[in-house]
Amino acid sequence: MTEKRSIEGIMKAYSEVPDEDFRQKLKILNELSQTMFKEGKPLLASETVKAELSRIEAPACIELANITHNMIKYSCVVGNYDASIEYALKAVDLFKQFGTADDVNDVIGNIGGVYVYLERFEESLEYTDKALEYARTIDDDLAVANFLNNKAVALKSLKRFEEAMDCLNKAIEIKLSLGKKADLCNSYFNLSEVLISAERYDEVPAIFKKVEPLVKEIEDPAGSAEFDLLKTQYYMGTGSYAEALEKIDNYIKFQKESGSISKVPNALRRKIEIHEELGEEGLALETYRGLDLLSQRIYKETCSARAAELAASFRFQQKMHEIQLLSNQNLELQEAKTTIEKQYEELLEIDSKLKKANELLEKQAEIDPLTGLLNQKKMYPIIEREIERASRYGAPLSMIMIDLDNFKNVNDTYGHLQGDILLKNVAGIIRSSLRKVDFVFRYGGEEFLVLLPSSDLQMASSTADRLREKLADTTDPKVTMSAGVSIWSGEDATHFIQKTDHLLYEAKGRGKNRVEAE
Repeated sequence: MTEKRSIEGIMKAYSEVPDEDFRQKLKILNELSQTMFKEGKPLLASETVKAELSRIEAPACIELANITHNMIKYSCVVGNYDASIEYALKAVDLFKQFGTADDVNDVIGNIGGVYVYLERFEESLEYTDKALEYARTIDDDLAVANFLNNKAVALKSLKRFEEAMDCLNKAIEIKLSLGKKADLCNSYFNLSEVLISAERYDEVPAIFKKVEPLVKEIEDPAGSAEFDLLKTQYYMGTGSYAEALEKIDNYIKFQKESGSISKVPNALRRKIEIHEELGEEGLALETYRGLDLLSQRIYKETCSARAAELAASFRFQQKMHEIQLLSNQNLELQEAKTTIEKQYEELLEIDSKLKKANELLEKQAEIDPLTGLLNQKKMYPIIEREIERASRYGAPLSMIMIDLDNFKNVNDTYGHLQGDILLKNVAGIIRSSLRKVDFVFRYGGEEFLVLLPSSDLQMASSTADRLREKLADTTDPKVTMSAGVSIWSGEDATHFIQKTDHLLYEAKGRGKNRVEAE
């Protein structure tokens, strides 16, 4: 068995291959990027490949097709879906010239998956159907089953539940015949999700009965955790909130213990919904605060990790140029001078790109991408600044905390895409209804925070009521809001927010669609 090489070892091997041997160069670059990706550094893999492909300008070949194919995955993981589609189309063209029909079909199937991430489900179906048709012509039963499964995901999102169930039942039949138990669990999970989305709850227990022994047999802890999450959805749908709470707690515990912290926030949001349905407002508030702290932690860790990957990519490019410089030390003085100048220009360009990337990261860190409002990172410094100003000049400073009522019903009825559109529209309505000196932030989920300098409690309450009436009259689908209103009385920013948040929960607890002020 061949021993796996480290990133440093692969980099050394890569640097020793002259650019003229581009096929070997691409082969090692592919190995390097795959190793980076497997070590949890997708951004480093993506940036390294982009920089090197631009530098060596290799002609079309099978090695270029392979690395382009992998860039579909790297780009998708870092959230650059448009680039992922571009790489996929390039990979199709390259594999048509140098690969096999199987290679082309794999890429087509991947395109269908990327369109699911983009929530362009009709286009996802188009490509998945092409891949499915080819898999059937070559009698690749497992591929047929997997593409049927992927097709069902898109159909479910389009609320074409009967078609989705038909695909999944066919996939299950194939996987049963092939004895693919782990894959079979995935199909049963998807079938359960379709039934729950279609509110056909009476059919779900029969599927669970089939899944239970499979999960135990394959001894997959992650699969068991996903099963708990699926049961949570079922129990919430049937109104069995105590059972749902038990299952979501099991899921959260597993994800924390296994280090999969990024999966915890969505689970905590479900837990908040359960507490609210059980009338446990105090526990809901406690869980929400935990969610807020965890979200801030994940965001900071993600930004730090991506900045580190960009810096590592920059250092890699520096090292490549240094090696290139050493290899040219036997050239004549003028040729060496020309090479140095060119490398210096390239380093300046890379440094410029890194600075732009860091500036973009910093800007993205302050703006909520969906609504365009300022986010929590920008919120705290602004609140602290306005508190200092209010203290210095003796001016009033008020705060409104807004939460859209029953927003989950919008997502369940119209879909998450329509829910996102509504959130964006609500943000615009709030922003356009305030003064230029006021601030509005997306606090999280369907919550917004409004800061009103030089506004007393009466003015802030009036503003909140005006916003409540305007949202109820102008939103489509119609949505109402609850709000808490408070005035700064000497506390720090955190306690100012907590005070206002508590008033919001009082408004929620007293029937929603109302404003609760100090």
